[in-house]
Amino acid sequence: MAVACGSGFTATVTEQGDVWAFENGRSGVLLGLGTNACQVLPGCVGGANVFDGKAVVMVAAGRKHTACVVSDGTLWSWGKGDYGRLGNGDSKPRQRPERVPKEMFGGSPAVMVTCGNTHSLVLTIEGRVWSCGWGHLGRLGHGDNADKLVLTLVTAEGFRGAPDDELIIMVAAGGDHSVALGAQGRVWTWGWGGRGQLGHNDYECRRVPTPLDEVDFLGTAVLISAGAFHTVAVTSTGALWAWGHGGYGQLGLGDIANRLVPVWVGAEEAFEGSVVITAACGEYHTLSVTKGGALYSCGQGSHGALGHSDQNNRLVPTRVKAQHFGNTNIVSIAAGQSHSAAVTEDGGLYTWGDDRMVPTPIATHLLQGARVGCCNRLSPHHALAFAMGTHSRLGSAAPTAAAAGGQRSLQRHAGKAPAAAGEGKDCGYVTMPGDLVQRVVEACMSWGRAGELDGVVRLLNGGMMKERRST
Repeated sequence: MAVACGSGFTATVTEQGDVWAFENGRSGVLLGLGTNACQVLPGCVGGANVFDGKAVVMVAAGRKHTACVVSDGTLWSWGKGDYGRLGNGDSKPRQRPERVPKEMFGGSPAVMVTCGNTHSLVLTIEGRVWSCGWGHLGRLGHGDNADKLVLTLVTAEGFRGAPDDELIIMVAAGGDHSVALGAQGRVWTWGWGGRGQLGHNDYECRRVPTPLDEVDFLGTAVLISAGAFHTVAVTSTGALWAWGHGGYGQLGLGDIANRLVPVWVGAEEAFEGSVVITAACGEYHTLSVTKGGALYSCGQGSHGALGHSDQNNRLVPTRVKAQHFGNTNIVSIAAGQSHSAAVTEDGGLYTWGDDRMVPTPIATHLLQGARVGCCNRLSPHHALAFAMGTHSRLGSAAPTAAAAGGQRSLQRHAGKAPAAAGEGKDCGYVTMPGDLVQRVVEACMSWGRAGELDGVVRLLNGGMMKERRST
């Protein structure tokens, strides 16, 4: 992601692909800056000069470690190495980023990394999940409690029950549990379930990935996030679901009870008429962003982690005042132990918590004038997908249009409507001449409606050409 919150520190990626990091008034965190000294002002961990000439595309932060993926699919990690959480084959700390050899995760490009308290998960391009770190309570998904000093494949059998063509597209590492999301919306969880965070209607541990078979999300799950002891999902219909520990109101359900299965938090009716597009779990709090760019928070308010000018808990999602962000839309968020961060559509970075009561901008000069959020040219395949989502004539007949929340898709998921005959076979780009498809792709990479959605681009950690032609 463009920004990540660890335990008392923040890491972020600029549009040039550089990583910056800083602490929130604490010391002893290895930020990748080559020193143990406390660093309360942003320091540049590095960019192409550090990461073998490549730009960083996403960063993740755990309790005491950080990891990132660069544009060629290589993985780098740094920080505390206890239990092997860095994936480098030992338990030694790293003061500077160190590349994890691709051979350690099958030689395939990494597309995502996520860091828990004491473990890490990596997703490779073919949809495989790898894990390393502390194996206690089965959080690594290998059927045992053994630690793994190197990234180890969570075998395909671990994701039993998945359709043959369903790939894992997203992973999330919580405090003591792990979550994976499949391309068709199925959710798997494993690790410690002592607060119900696995969603299997009990408090049992699961040492291998176990699907949430009985859950009907009334739409397709498209995003997952894991906190210390709770889990959330966002669906294609723009609804937020939550389960696990609710002791501070972090589930957003109006009480402090635990939930053993996913429970619907709400959509338009709970978020002032706008659907949810992304969410992030902190230790005991949850952040949500709506399509309208508004930020909501709930859960433990101590140290100002919720951004509401006080330390009160909130039992339901409560909007953080827009003026704190200069009335600019929020596009990306992160939540840590007792602090939070957000990126605005113009590339501004805001942080709060750890006794700063409201969102406060990180002055641009402290990042040497850089904006936050990757903005690089999209690959042709990603540009085509983006085109289908932003150009109605191209995308209206595509399968992704239904998956994005069409009424027929919702009814069929609920068992109220059959699949249309030949549905998806008349997808617009399938029958278009190849040269026309190429022109549409190039257009979406440089101008038009897609080219104006800079905030969406930042959310997706991708981007268009910065020099756009006029329409």
